[in-house]
Amino acid sequence: MMYKVGEKDVTHTINDFLTFCSYLEEKRPVLSKKGVVLGKKDLFELNGFLYRKKDVEKPNYMQESYPVIDLMFNLALLGRLYKKSADEKGNIILVKTERKNEFDLLTIFERYVFLLETFYTRFDIEDLIQWDSAVYSISKMINKIAESKPGEKLLKGAFSKNPDLDSIYSYLAVLVHYFSFFGICSYIPVIDQKRNPTRYDDTIAAVIPTEFGKSLCRILKDQHMADWNIPWLKSCMFEKKEIVPGITFQAELLCNFGSLSKTMRKKINMIYEERKKSGYIPLFRFLQPIFPKGQLNQTITKEITEISKGTYIFKVSLKTGIWRKIAISHMDTLDDLHNMIQNAFDFGNDHLYAFYMEGKTPSSEVFCSPLCNEYPSACDAVLGEIGLYQGQRILYVFDFGDYWQFDVLLLKIDTDMELTKTPQIIESKGTAPPQYWFGDYDDE
Repeated sequence: MMYKVGEKDVTHTINDFLTFCSYLEEKRPVLSKKGVVLGKKDLFELNGFLYRKKDVEKPNYMQESYPVIDLMFNLALLGRLYKKSADEKGNIILVKTERKNEFDLLTIFERYVFLLETFYTRFDIEDLIQWDSAVYSISKMINKIAESKPGEKLLKGAFSKNPDLDSIYSYLAVLVHYFSFFGICSYIPVIDQKRNPTRYDDTIAAVIPTEFGKSLCRILKDQHMADWNIPWLKSCMFEKKEIVPGITFQAELLCNFGSLSKTMRKKINMIYEERKKSGYIPLFRFLQPIFPKGQLNQTITKEITEISKGTYIFKVSLKTGIWRKIAISHMDTLDDLHNMIQNAFDFGNDHLYAFYMEGKTPSSEVFCSPLCNEYPSACDAVLGEIGLYQGQRILYVFDFGDYWQFDVLLLKIDTDMELTKTPQIIESKGTAPPQYWFGDYDDE
């Protein structure tokens, strides 16, 4: 008989997440301007309250060095329990949404599974590492834990069958921390008093599956992450398609269209549509057999459809001392903003572009030129509907050859200002450089 989950199996996960939420709501920590994440002092203080804490003595570490806090930070945003917003002083903070109120009404098991499902379906795992597939690394971990004995010490080589190439113990060790947060396993760290490890050094000596983790992984191994993880599925698609998590073979059906004939492509699309119509089953339904009867019946259903109406004031900077302030309606799109930036800097609007919403590359949210044939398109990104917040910095890249980079800062969402029928330049400074340079390189 499959092991039944008890409250003790999920308590540490939920208590740590609730501690994280309480800290956000009581302390209202200001996010750093550069990374828009928690600052070192807040991280150090919050870490001290957690069950699964990092062993640190001073507030010297950035958020990515606290795997558990970084995971909870992302789950809070990806689950749309919190959103970034500006306080009265213009500082960026996290504020709770109506979905957080619904989360608080769930049972402890429903809360746990909501966080797990958010991780499984919406966390951009591939952003962790650029030269390895984290999605498949997670699948290997799940498959191995599903067949292992609870309490067994899985040493290096257990997941790759090659002790020299098992990245789970070194630069993908963060995945072990994530699994530990969800109670799937515990681990024995490598203790090296002589030096600070690099990302290529082993930091995990052994992974130890829990009884709960084994039961959970026996279900998850049949629900392949490649079928469920939305960011990964999006990265595989060459055509704009609705993504339906959990549709088997979805990635295979929608990948590699370039080498297929129109007839074969049409057949594949028909198969996809048939599978989509067969019905979408949320992940938590598959997990019900291992949780107490009657304790895992629902998840968060409330959607955030709020439209932020008003005039959006952007400061678009090309270089120090060269910027334009643009006023644009909430009903306009990022493509409209692109066209206005081109006009404001006297560019020719003759190349592709992209908006990187985290203000850097790579970014987990990117809106591309409609000519890129990639999804989502800037034409579909209505400013008032994509969750922009005052103080947000966006990286706008134009012409991927010459690679012009513009810093786009949302100064204000003015609800009192009359909406502009067309985007307007309301202030400017500096002379824009020529888009193309035809002189000698030394002269430039």
